[in-house]
Amino acid sequence: NLALLSRRPPLPDKEQEDILADMVGESERLIRLVSDLLALARAQAGPLLQIETVPLSGLIEDVCRQARLLDPERELVCSDLEPEAVLADPSALKQVLLILLDNAILHGKGTVRVTVHRNPLDSQISVSVRDEGPGIAPDVLARLFERFYRGKTAHRKPGLGLGLPIAKALVEAQNGTLSVKSQKKVGSMFIVSLPAA
Repeated sequence: NLALLSRRPPLPDKEQEDILADMVGESERLIRLVSDLLALARAQAGPLLQIETVPLSGLIEDVCRQARLLDPERELVCSDLEPEAVLADPSALKQVLLILLDNAILHGKGTVRVTVHRNPLDSQISVSVRDEGPGIAPDVLARLFERFYRGKTAHRKPGLGLGLPIAKALVEAQNGTLSVKSQKKVGSMFIVSLPAA
């Protein structure tokens, strides 16, 4: 594209505008890719995270406020949260929840709900993000957390296939787990489980 722009005589204005738009789009895509790869590398480094007591209700309300900007028309329910706290890195946990909400809004349908649940058996707190979408096919579900993997239908939507691997690596670096349950024509639920504070 740069070579085309440097041609003499110059290309017509409309072609130059198209080339510049392509270059801006590709530059933004590369910036997202590099940022995602850096986030993944940081997540796998683990010790860089600062584990502390994190009250969930305020953090989740903040994340939901940001997520509503992605699709103001979409119903996002983040209220009536249990007043629980986890041992986590607040920035990393916020990033995980934003990734999960972004995925739910992008790939799901209907209302997106965030809930908090304490498991009394193992001293874990779970934060779930549930959508009412088409569900995830079993073959896609098996590979969902692989880097750069995107299901057949996901290719029609923006993304690089790094969000969920980053989320999983960040959760595991905080001594937690990230799992998913999905049912066809019912929806999907991603569950972040972390040690209770």
